[in-house]
Amino acid sequence: MLVLTEEQRIILDSVRKVAKERIAPIASEIDREGVFRWDIARLFGEMGLLQIFLPPAYGGLEEGQTLMFCLCVEEIAKACASSALLLIIQAVGSFPIIAAANQRQRDRYFPRLSQGEELIGYLVTEPYAGSDVAGIRATARKKDGEYILNAHKCFSTNGGVASFYTVLAKTNQKDLTFFVVERDQQGVSIGKTEDKLGFRGSNTAEVMLEDVRVPEDNRL
Repeated sequence: MLVLTEEQRIILDSVRKVAKERIAPIASEIDREGVFRWDIARLFGEMGLLQIFLPPAYGGLEEGQTLMFCLCVEEIAKACASSALLLIIQAVGSFPIIAAANQRQRDRYFPRLSQGEELIGYLVTEPYAGSDVAGIRATARKKDGEYILNAHKCFSTNGGVASFYTVLAKTNQKDLTFFVVERDQQGVSIGKTEDKLGFRGSNTAEVMLEDVRVPEDNRL
């Protein structure tokens, strides 16, 4: 039997109420129009849902982060799958930073992840490599204290609406490394936006990086 703390019950009741009253009534519209809804992202930011999976020092829960994140996603998905995916990919894109960032990088990026005004994309999949991550062709070549990234990423959730990305690239023949790349950097461009059969309110797009110069401090 699942036993929740009082704090966890309050959070889950709030999410359930919002999902039923504010998300479910527009779910069919979101799917029909296939347009990303920033109002949902901002709503999640206001509710603190984009902080749950962050370290406690940055607004995350002191305990039960994974459990509460899954339960919140479940409640939102009952109302709208696209809205649930927004929350999921915000967490997935953040995980490389959570796992590998230094203190300076954490202080720089975590505040940007929690308000719902900026989203992050997770750029791993390529036309040549999906589940076979070792087969990616994205490269990061070090030159004069920075990295030059070249990549063609596809099926990137939030790809066309994110402000920044965690990008997986090869630094040599065998080593894979994540870099944080800003969307407005020169050489970053958005390609095709996928017209999907489901999850139509979730943005899925190609993202191309052509000779993008990334500071060494953006390497995770």
